[in-house]
Amino acid sequence: MNKLVTEIISYLDYLNTTCRLNTSIHFVKEKLSCIPERELAMLLMYNRHKNPYCIKVKSNEENKKRCHLSQSLVLKKCSDCGSFCGVCYAGVREYIYPILEDGLVVGYATVSGYRLQEPPKRNINLELWENSLSLEEIPMELCGALIPPLCRMLELLFTYPISDIDSEYNLMLQFINEHHNQITLSELCRQFGRSRSYISHMFKSKSGMNLKTYCNNLKLEDAKNLLSKTEIPITEIAFDVGFNDVSYFIQLFKNKFSITPLKYRKMHRH
Repeated sequence: MNKLVTEIISYLDYLNTTCRLNTSIHFVKEKLSCIPERELAMLLMYNRHKNPYCIKVKSNEENKKRCHLSQSLVLKKCSDCGSFCGVCYAGVREYIYPILEDGLVVGYATVSGYRLQEPPKRNINLELWENSLSLEEIPMELCGALIPPLCRMLELLFTYPISDIDSEYNLMLQFINEHHNQITLSELCRQFGRSRSYISHMFKSKSGMNLKTYCNNLKLEDAKNLLSKTEIPITEIAFDVGFNDVSYFIQLFKNKFSITPLKYRKMHRH
């Protein structure tokens, strides 16, 4: 399975970088127990939209909940009509293609980052909606040619025999990835009915790092996208991605990437 996951990630990077198709992948929770922990951690890096507008939208917990609730509607529509184009509640146009197992929808791949002429009624940030989303038509022929092979590879994940997979950790890992900008150890304890010491020990033994470090790494990746693709002030970016202390954010960013956020923005400004 490791080789397959490596090929899937290479293909996702090709879609996102070379083809400039903002592609993400999503699974129903029941299927997370079919993917080994190490491979799942690698795939979850592609489990969220990375365009600046979506990062901004999900900096608000209520908006994040709406986004997660809408995923069940996407799964139902995939079951009813297969692939389709739609507009999410925040005004982002998307191309959706189902991931199947024995004819049942167990997930979907998304090409996102497009918008309509008129802004949505529920607009989060009009300037960012206009500047970070493309007004071009979704390239349907390109998506129709390149996304189905990705889904076929993802479907192969579920043909491997399940052996010694910690489904609780997998569910916890997905939850952390979805809520990394605001998650706390106490919240995880409430969500999964475990003690602080149990979760701390399990997460460290499985991931090789503590929860805070893992979440901070995800926050810093979000910050990189906002720094390179928007003019949002660095102070605001720090709060958007989940840091309460701007100086701490700058220090962590410099420690991880050997460059300050300001210099990173100047070097990678689009």
